[in-house]
Order: sequence, then structure tokens, then C-alpha cells
Amino acid sequence: MREGLQVIETPSGRWVQPPGWIGWIAPRCAHAAQSFSATTGWSLHVDPSMAAGRPGGPHVFATTPLIQALVDRLASLDASQAVFEERRVRLAAVLIDELAACATPSLHLPMPHDERLAAMAAALANDPAVSDTIDQWADRIGMARRTLTRRFARETGLSFVQWRQQARLLKAIELLSLGESVTAAALTVGYSSVSAFIETFRKNFGCTPARFFEEAATLPQAKKSRHEPAF
Repeated sequence: MREGLQVIETPSGRWVQPPGWIGWIAPRCAHAAQSFSATTGWSLHVDPSMAAGRPGGPHVFATTPLIQALVDRLASLDASQAVFEERRVRLAAVLIDELAACATPSLHLPMPHDERLAAMAAALANDPAVSDTIDQWADRIGMARRTLTRRFARETGLSFVQWRQQARLLKAIELLSLGESVTAAALTVGYSSVSAFIETFRKNFGCTPARFFEEAATLPQAKKSRHEPAF
């Protein structure tokens, strides 16, 4: 995707696909997807036989120069050529293989399955600036603090503190993708210090918020689209 933002959701989590990132939705994976503003990008429908060994659920991949070149070539193929279909299949296979080799973690927020924990997580994911402590949440959902912390970590793979930080960072990426300033995004997701937000962002993603979106500018041009641009 070159412009716009998409959020993909399943019962097990939500994935944020900002500009400059590529979304993957596995065959027969039930999901919901919401786009924010008009999007620019491509949609590639892959035969299930080519998806073996790829993520069984949604995933969001960072682009690389090779991925960008492959997408550019796929988008520029001449359908009138006799070898169009053969070339498209070969290029798509290389693209899928390159995506599988990407080691960058997905922009993913895992969600718990327990109904009470899921309701709590959904509320925090939508408004991560809420500063209620884990004890306050335990009282609110009627669960012992120790049970909450143990079950939440087991079902999400993250501690409550780690998960809330991830929720804040992903929400910030959403806001930044839609044109909010770094300061506005930091304050909206619950940081009282912009410098602390930038440092946390850098530690998690390896760059500052401003640099994070510079990669999107290197993607080849595409036509405007309002349909789901995920692969």
C-alpha cells in the first residue's frame, strides 16, 4: 500500500497496514478489514496452492527494494502479450517467496480469547490512552489480579504492560498514517512526553516515527482504489 491505512481484524488479533507495508491474508481466513481514507495500492489474489508454508492468518510485511521492484513489474505487465500469464505466475511466486523471507515482525496486536479479557483489550486497543492500572481493570471485569495477569500473558504472549505499549504504538502508527503530527499522536495514545514516545518507538521499530514513513515514498506509483488492497 502506498497511501491510506488499513486495519485487519480476526478474533485472535488486529494488524495495522500503513503506507509502505504489504498485507497478507491467508486463503479462507475469516477477517474484517477497514480502510481509512482513499487508498493507493495493489491487490494480488494468490492461488491457495502457492500459499503453502506462508502465514495461516493475516500478516503485515515491510517492503524491501526487491519487493518494490517485483510489485512494480507485476503492475506494469502487458496483458496483451502471449507470455503474460506465465510471467505473472513466476513473478508472483518470487514475490511470495521474498515475503516469506522477511524477518521483520508484523504490526500485530494479539487479542485474548477470554470474553472478559477480550472486552478489556478491545477497549484499550481503541483508546490506549486510558491509564487505568491492572488492579482497576481486574476489579472492573470481576477477575482476580493474579488470574488476569497469568491468563492475559498466556493468551497473548505478552504481559499487560508490554501489550499496552504495543497497543499505543500501533494506534500511533494509525494516527501518523492519517496525517497527525508526532506530538499529537504521542499525546493521543497516552504519552505525556513526546521524547519518551519517540525513544520507545525507535526501540521497537528501529527508527523514529518520521523515518518510519519515509520508506513509503520509495514505492512505485499505483492507481487509486477503494477496495481492500491487502495481498
